[in-house]
Amino acid sequence: MPLNLIGLEKSSCTMRVLIALAEKGVTDYKLTPLDYKGGEHKKSSYIAKQPFGAFPLLEDDRLTLFESRAIARYVAAKYAGQGTKLLPDPKDLNACALFEQWISVETAGFDYYASMLVGLTYYGRMNGQEPDQKTVDDLTTKLTAKMDVLDGILAKQHFMGGNEFSLVDIFYIPATARFFDANIGHLVDDRPNVKAWWERVSTRESWKKLSKVYAF
Repeated sequence: MPLNLIGLEKSSCTMRVLIALAEKGVTDYKLTPLDYKGGEHKKSSYIAKQPFGAFPLLEDDRLTLFESRAIARYVAAKYAGQGTKLLPDPKDLNACALFEQWISVETAGFDYYASMLVGLTYYGRMNGQEPDQKTVDDLTTKLTAKMDVLDGILAKQHFMGGNEFSLVDIFYIPATARFFDANIGHLVDDRPNVKAWWERVSTRESWKKLSKVYAF
């Protein structure tokens, strides 16, 4: 039975999972579009599976799983024997600890500011809503500081999680891609090491294919 991924291909969260599937060479899955405008994610039948009314949602036989990072980890572990290695060796304690460290950096130190800023400056304007400039300026200042730190980190390693491409990089890709849509691509381009990292990950075959469906 193929995996059933419920979500939207233009959603950053859904895209994290799609990249993981592509990197692992998984083709036996179905992407079931969610009727977001129709409020399908707020209906009782969906809430019974995802109590927060968010997406994506994965169904695999008797397993129902939500939260994009958890789903991507599940995909990486289930298909560990094929495609790109996305997780550290579970027997290597040091590698696992560092992996968790870099995962935490993305989740706690990048994603909130990146998602909020893109949401206000790109999705908000797309829906005819002009963002509060003070909020935009505050988020930009905070995200700029985070990007400066990441630039320093990437001066010492090729990828966000070390010297090998991993799930950590996948978690960064969708939001970073939206920087260019939101006219804040300078956050990448003005930082040589971040820019070099973006060139490495954005030219991977998985992203070259998926970026076409991610674009509006």
